[in-house]
Amino acid sequence: MLESREWFSAGSGIDRVQGFITPRSVRAIRCILDHQEKTQILGSIAEIGTFRGKTFVGLAAAARDGERVVGVDIFPEDVQQSLLRSAAEFLSEEQRKRIVLVKRDSSTFDYYEWSKILGEKARFVHVDGNHTITAVRYDIMLSASHLCVGGIVLIDDFLHDWYPDVTEGIIDALKIIPNIVPVAVIPRSGNLMNGGTKLICSERSSADLYSKLILSEFSDMRPRGISLAGSNVISFMNMD
Repeated sequence: MLESREWFSAGSGIDRVQGFITPRSVRAIRCILDHQEKTQILGSIAEIGTFRGKTFVGLAAAARDGERVVGVDIFPEDVQQSLLRSAAEFLSEEQRKRIVLVKRDSSTFDYYEWSKILGEKARFVHVDGNHTITAVRYDIMLSASHLCVGGIVLIDDFLHDWYPDVTEGIIDALKIIPNIVPVAVIPRSGNLMNGGTKLICSERSSADLYSKLILSEFSDMRPRGISLAGSNVISFMNMD
């Protein structure tokens, strides 16, 4: 049975799946999932924009008994088959049974449908869907609408060179969503095609806890406190 910590580690199966994620993002996801396991934060896990499963397989490995792992994508046939092959190769039958794949544009969900698909409130949602202002804004609002206490919404491609409008959509959403706040910016490392910058947002009451967690995990980097969408956020100097 695959362990999520094993997947989100250098040299693991994650390197064999096509997709985009930087070593720093891998560290951040591993750190958050480890914390949720140790503190027994329970709930569904979801990813909007799974592509071929580079992140999704590891998220599926993090799910425990009774938890659901939801993957939403428009799923061109070759992409879905690639994800299913990766799931079959790396995940146990028991882990695969927790997976729910939904072939659909996330912007067509209403909040009630989203809550029904998730079942239990989500503890971790990764947003990496359509890269437009409107789509990003809606995906974040959808993700926050059924989030548990201690939950995380991890947003991909913040400050992206090719998609600056994604950042605008993110900030627009964070200004109007009451129950989540941004806590840390995880800068990309190396070539842009290796993956973008992640923005970690937490359920509001857990913001201080996650800020301390990220500071501890990235103690090898130089942090700086900034203000973003009215919240105090940790950013790190990118020395690459």
